[in-house]
Amino acid sequence: MIKATSGPQREFGLFSSGCDEDYGPLYPRNGGRMICLGMSRLDEESDDPDFNTIVINISGKRFETSLSTLERYPETRLGNPELRKKHYNTVKEEYFFDRNQEAFHAVLYYYQSRGSLYIPPAIQDHVFYQELDFWGIKPERRLENGFALVDDPDPQKSPHEFRWGKVQRSMYIFLNKPKSSFGARIWASVDIFVILCSVVNLVVESYGNKNRSPGDTSTPYFAVDATCVSFFTLDILLRCLVAPVLKTFFTKPLNWFDLLAIMPFYLELSLGSFMRSGAMDNNIIMPFKILRIFRITRVLKLIRHSGRLILMIQVLLDCVYELAMLLVIWLMGVFIFGTVMFYIEHEQPDTKFKSIMHSCWWSVVSMSTVGYGDMFPETWAGKLVASI
Repeated sequence: MIKATSGPQREFGLFSSGCDEDYGPLYPRNGGRMICLGMSRLDEESDDPDFNTIVINISGKRFETSLSTLERYPETRLGNPELRKKHYNTVKEEYFFDRNQEAFHAVLYYYQSRGSLYIPPAIQDHVFYQELDFWGIKPERRLENGFALVDDPDPQKSPHEFRWGKVQRSMYIFLNKPKSSFGARIWASVDIFVILCSVVNLVVESYGNKNRSPGDTSTPYFAVDATCVSFFTLDILLRCLVAPVLKTFFTKPLNWFDLLAIMPFYLELSLGSFMRSGAMDNNIIMPFKILRIFRITRVLKLIRHSGRLILMIQVLLDCVYELAMLLVIWLMGVFIFGTVMFYIEHEQPDTKFKSIMHSCWWSVVSMSTVGYGDMFPETWAGKLVASI
C-alpha cells in the first residue's frame, strides 16, 4: 500500500508526521503539512530504494524515515536489521520503542545529518547519554570519525574539547545550563535577581541625581551599582575561562551584551578619576555621560535565561528577508503619500507641508497610527488622501 503524496520527495525522513520538504529542519516550519512516500510492508521494494520508509513508534509518537538514512550507521540499533527487527510490531507494521521522545528527535537527526548530534534543552545530560547507549551511538566512535557531540548544535559545547577535563566541563555546564543541577538553578536565580536590582537602581537613581558627575562614589546608588557590576564581571570572567574555544565565545551576541552591561561602569569610573585629578576639563568630559545610556543593556542579559525569548529572536532572524520586504513596502507607501500630500498642501498659507520630507513625516505618523496632530491637511483633496 502506497501513501498518497504530492510535491517533491526527500531522502531525509521526518519526525512526527512524515517527510519534511526541507532538508535540515528538525520541526516543521510554518505549520506546513508533511508529505512522505512510504511502504506498508518492509519486504516490498520500490524502484528507488531511498524511498523505502519505515515507521518508528517512540512511546506513542510516530516517526517516519527512510531505510537508507538508518543504514548509514549499521552498528547502531536502528541501522542494524537484526537488532531492529526485535522491536517490529507485525500487527501495526511499525517498530515500537518505549524510550524518551524528546531524545529521539536528536537521535534521528544524527542519522539525517550524517553524524551531527545535539542535546535537547529539556533533557539532562545523563538521561541523554543513557539514550545514546540504548541506540548504540557511542561518543568515542563519533570522535574517531570527526564528529562532535554538541548542544543546539555548537562546537563550543562539546564535552570532549575542554582543556582542563572534567573540571572545566562541570563549570561550563554549571554556568551555562541552569537546569543541569540545583546549584546551577541557584546561580541563575541570583543572576536574574542582580539584573533586576541593577535595573531598579538605574531607575531610582534618575530621581534627583541629574547632575551627578561621572565616577561619583559618594552615593548609595554607586554602591549598589558596583555590587551588581562586580557580580556581572565575575560571571562573564568565569564563563570566558571555562569556554572551550575563546574565539567562539566572543562571536556570540549574548556575550557581547554582557560586556556592554559592565563597560559603562568602568569607563565612567576611570573618567571620574581623571576629572578629580584635573587631567581633563569638565566640558570635555560631559559628552561621555552618554555612556550611562548603555547601562540599560543590562536588561538584555535576561535573554540568556529565557529559552522562549531566544526562540522568538531566532524566528525573527529566520524571517529577516520577509520583514525587510515589508519595511520596503511600508517606505514606498510613506514616500508616495508624502509626495502626493506635498503637492496638494504646499500652496496653502502657513502650511506645514513645506517639503516632501515634511510631508513624509506626516505620512509616517499617520501610517503608524500614532497621530501626533502636529500636521494635518486643510484642503478637501488633502483630507480625501488622508482618509485613504
